[in-house]
Amino acid sequence: RRKARSGEVLRRFVILGMLCCASAGAVSPVSHAPVLRAGEGAADAKPERSSVGSADGSKDALRLRGGGDAVQLEAKIELTCENLLGEAPMWHDGEQKLYWLDINGKKLWSYSPSTSEMRNWDLPEVAGSFAFREAGGFLMGFVSGLSWYDPETGAVEKVCSYEEGLNTRPNDGKCDRQGNFVIGSYNNNHRQDQKNIAGLWRLAKHDLSLSEILDYRFRCSNTIAFDGPGTTMYFCDTPTKQIFKFDYAPDRPLSNKQLFTEMSAEDAGGPDGATVDSEGGVWVAQAGNWKVVRYRASDGAVDYEVKLPLNNPTSCSIGGKDMDTLFITTARHRLSDQERKEQPGAGQLWSLKLPNGIKGLPEPRLAA
Repeated sequence: RRKARSGEVLRRFVILGMLCCASAGAVSPVSHAPVLRAGEGAADAKPERSSVGSADGSKDALRLRGGGDAVQLEAKIELTCENLLGEAPMWHDGEQKLYWLDINGKKLWSYSPSTSEMRNWDLPEVAGSFAFREAGGFLMGFVSGLSWYDPETGAVEKVCSYEEGLNTRPNDGKCDRQGNFVIGSYNNNHRQDQKNIAGLWRLAKHDLSLSEILDYRFRCSNTIAFDGPGTTMYFCDTPTKQIFKFDYAPDRPLSNKQLFTEMSAEDAGGPDGATVDSEGGVWVAQAGNWKVVRYRASDGAVDYEVKLPLNNPTSCSIGGKDMDTLFITTARHRLSDQERKEQPGAGQLWSLKLPNGIKGLPEPRLAA
């Protein structure tokens, strides 16, 4: 009789537990964000711990503002290229190749995922960014100024000088949707003097005139990116950890400045290079903070996160045959010999497949 009674109690306990789980949606009080392997969608992902840790070894998901977990995506090394300061990746849809810079190495790189062909060209001087030119070749943001550049011949033709008399150089830059080139500067001594002397400029496609489009100066321009319609531009001064969005028109200065999002005071580093996807999501490399994140356009909250085993991702671009591969450039120029041993992925090109049908937008070319 005791055994029968115990069995009945156990049966009722199990049924009660099943009913409780069903009514609660079978969600436990503490959940871990799913990890997406290459080629998986978020809906198909199973909850598990990410195999890529953060700087302190923690593998917990980043909490979203307002609740919820950021979906964890896992990247892999796409190409071993040993860049000192990989930066400014952009996908050339016509050539089906990714181009990027090694700023400190003074090189322009290209890579074809479909053929695995890799090339690099020595640059005559440091370049902070570049643009594809509709007529062929490149516009380079060299220290000496903006110049046309033909990598096959090495020919350089100066277009205009750039912030003469200031201790700055060209940094982040992108073409707007109309084919003008927007480029920001970098105070070469900003870590020491913390002076706001760098400006944000636009090179007009019709006459190649250079005009300042932001009504204040800053230390280090980054996250220059445009939404699909081309009416919103994102921008940050990296040391502030704040990303702003502006109303954008190709014939007027930036206007209607709004805080889009900001990294917390506890986060290391700051926002670096960025790109916008087909849903309006803003992918940003957090230099010094071991990750790339995607901010929702609607509220600036993080909904996807890519933790990396290196502290300095620098920028990102979406490309590939189906425009669904996120490429990530990285740096190792500030690492000690010991840190380079501990972070062998630093300086390499990383990639991952985007989930849920997210795709990139074609990279505009300079219409000059």
